[in-house]
Amino acid sequence: MSVRQEIQTIFAQAIGNGEPAPLEEPKNLDYGDYATNIALHLAKPLKKAPKVIARELASKLAAQTADFIFSEINGFINIRVSDRRLFQELAKITPDYGKPDPDMLFAPFGSAQGAPPTAPRRQKILLEYVSANPTGPLHIGHGRWAVIGDVLARTLVYCGQQVTREFYINDAGGQIANFVDSVQAVRQNQPVPENGYHGAYIQELAKLAADPVQTMLDQQKATLQNIRSEFDSWFSEKTLHESGAVDSALEILRRKNLLYTGANEYTGALVFRSTDFGDDKDRVLVKSNGEKTYFTADIAYHQNKLDRGFDRLINIWGADHHGYIARVRAAIEALTGRKNVLQVILGQLVNLFRGGAPVKMSKRTGELITLQEVIEEIGVDAARYFLAAARPDTALDFDLELAKKQSNDNPVYYVQYAYARICSILRQAEIPRGQVMASPPDKLETAERMLILKMIRLPEEIETIARNYAIHRLCAYAQELAALFHNFYHECRVISEDIQTTARRLQIIQAAQTILKIIFDLLAVKAPEKM
Repeated sequence: MSVRQEIQTIFAQAIGNGEPAPLEEPKNLDYGDYATNIALHLAKPLKKAPKVIARELASKLAAQTADFIFSEINGFINIRVSDRRLFQELAKITPDYGKPDPDMLFAPFGSAQGAPPTAPRRQKILLEYVSANPTGPLHIGHGRWAVIGDVLARTLVYCGQQVTREFYINDAGGQIANFVDSVQAVRQNQPVPENGYHGAYIQELAKLAADPVQTMLDQQKATLQNIRSEFDSWFSEKTLHESGAVDSALEILRRKNLLYTGANEYTGALVFRSTDFGDDKDRVLVKSNGEKTYFTADIAYHQNKLDRGFDRLINIWGADHHGYIARVRAAIEALTGRKNVLQVILGQLVNLFRGGAPVKMSKRTGELITLQEVIEEIGVDAARYFLAAARPDTALDFDLELAKKQSNDNPVYYVQYAYARICSILRQAEIPRGQVMASPPDKLETAERMLILKMIRLPEEIETIARNYAIHRLCAYAQELAALFHNFYHECRVISEDIQTTARRLQIIQAAQTILKIIFDLLAVKAPEKM
């Protein structure tokens, strides 16, 4: 049980309703380590002023335990963790620290309409991301989805969920035909079709590739492996058509009377009544010439996902797919009667800079910079960290020169240097890992206290990230923790003639080392012992 959960349990027992008290971090740290406005929630049922309730609760709780100090300020109950209790929490910090109860991580969802809610449980999750057309090299935007998806998968697995990482291969349809025709035209010394592909890589494929689609897919797989983004499954769109899955999905919708023959601009087309399920307009599935739309295959694909027994579907798409979400959710509900099964993370573009100046073209080819070129220039650690550090729904300005700097201005260097410095101190102390145990102090130095307090917030941070898919918070947390460690290092001498102080501080930095290693593992960034 984390400190936060312990505090919530204390409140639930005191109030008697079994509900967790909402906790937040006070902006003014002089007030305490946590604060709750639970008194405001209780004012109406108890018919008392919030300040009165807060004062009474704080007084009652203060008499129960010496581990937490409760006080009332402006109707809030503020909680300060005792220094002894804070230090005792260090003993719990192991490589598994911060893992929530996997059976209680997600609220029930996705049940059939009218069905009673089910109990929370570990979930089988299909996480689909990148899914680029095998018609060209991966670019930095694909790299962003690759890193976000991979870090999210690692975090959900850390939290006990069963995650399958899937890449959907768009190897059917008009774009693939244009791509193959482009390669074939170059191979035959013919002009590339106007709607074809004109990059220099087409010239290379024409010389080397018997199967350009497979060759390009192999190159994409190699790039993804280079950026440490592994997939459990590579699902071919072509197999949906070959197996009859697309026609089967259409037949299910037809039997449910959810298809009709269009009129006006849709004359002769087969149209899905997606507005019955919240979409803004009905969608064409089969054109008047008999050609199936891309959406038709996507319906079959998501039907296939659910047929494989997944409880939760997570897709990572570019922001230009915003309007696509409602229609796919409509199709899922139409096929299965289940709502909210699909959750979509939309990501914005990445803008590349070099020393503050925008960079769009590769010096080598004069074309768009590929993800592989970025990896080769700045390294995998920097690429992953920078791509994970911003909220997916915000544009990312990525400075290649900053990513290469070995200075505190570079966030990944700053965090890795904190880890390396800890390793250096522990080597100097010549104490095996985990063998330092100091007595809990009555009073901690401010720098010691702030560092420990940040470390024990990891469980709530991990849970927030897993619930909200906010993997950028890992980087923010790592940088804040590194800053607190660097401050601790300058304020508090670790190894001294004072045996107890030395033991206490060695235990603190060993815990910090463990926390940073957990973060590095989730980010798939190296934890260097020397820099």
